[in-house]
This record gives sequence, structure tokens and C-alpha cells, in this order.
Amino acid sequence: MSPAFPLTSLASAYAGAKARQIRRDAILYGFIGLMALVVCLALFSAFAVFVAQSHDILTGLLASAGLAVVLALLALGIRSLLRRRARRRMATTVATSATALSLTTASGLISRNKTAAILTGIVLGAVAGSMVRSERS
Repeated sequence: MSPAFPLTSLASAYAGAKARQIRRDAILYGFIGLMALVVCLALFSAFAVFVAQSHDILTGLLASAGLAVVLALLALGIRSLLRRRARRRMATTVATSATALSLTTASGLISRNKTAAILTGIVLGAVAGSMVRSERS
């Protein structure tokens, strides 16, 4: 007897469709990456030839390599800046979630037991005070 709602077949169909989508996206991104590599090679070659017209070929190749190094360092700097921003946002989100959780927990304790609520308030106050003092140091 088959189940009234074929959950397993729906999940398997969804997983198959998702796998095909991921495979198509990977092929597309691979093609885009390959085209970006070809464009970069063409641009660096054109820059080397441009410099080689007024100087010798070795100077053109070295200038092209130097440009590649400068652009790579710029990309690394931008990536580190974006990662630092993301970590800062994540820390803010975690702190907000922890504050919301502590408030929810404290309100639950208050409704159950007044003594535990008072002790929890003292502990939370001490922790908050130590965090404020450590930030000022």
C-alpha cells in the first residue's frame, strides 16, 4: 500500500533538481572563469606589447608582471577588508542573539522563581560590567 502523501518521492525529486541546478551553475561559473582568464591574458599581453613598443620586450614583460602583482595585492586587500566587515557584522549578530536569549531566559526565570531571577540579574549585571570594563582598557 502506497502512502497517501509520497514525501520521499517529493524529497528525492527536489534533491535531483537541486543537484542538476548546482551542476549547471558550476559549469556556467567554470566557463565564466575561463573567459575571465582569457580576457586577463589578452589584456596583460596587450600591455606588455604596448610597453615593448617604446622599450624592449623584457621591460614590457616585467611591466606586465608588475601590474599583475599590484592588481593581486589590491584584490587581497579588498578581500581582507570585506572579511573584516563580515566578521564585525557576525559578532554584532551573535551579541544581539545572545542578548535576546538572555532576556528570554531571564523573563522565564522571573515568572517561575523570584530568588533565581534575582541571582540571574546579579550574574548578568556582573558579566555586563566586566565586559564594559574590558572594552575601556
